[in-house]
Amino acid sequence: MSDRRKDLERHRALAQEQLAWIESEIARESGQTPAQPAAPVPPAPPAAEATRMADEILARYQREAAASPGNVKRGCVVYFIFALGALVIFAVGAYFLYVNLRNIL
Repeated sequence: MSDRRKDLERHRALAQEQLAWIESEIARESGQTPAQPAAPVPPAPPAAEATRMADEILARYQREAAASPGNVKRGCVVYFIFALGALVIFAVGAYFLYVNLRNIL
């Protein structure tokens, strides 16, 4: 039986257990004798493959988190230099426009 099918059957059993509990609560509130609740279904143990994949993902993000401050600092410096260059280009362009338009008018 596939893992997905086992998981779906476990979810179905949990939903049936929840419905049985709701029915017993409704019966108790209305003064009727509640039906016998269903036996709880133990949760399925995690699959070995899923555990291995989760460990790999955690290890990868821990490595990336360690390198992240350096990447952030480098990115901030690059954006600052780009913004400063754009400001200088804009200022020089505005100056040349001002000088050229002043001579024309």
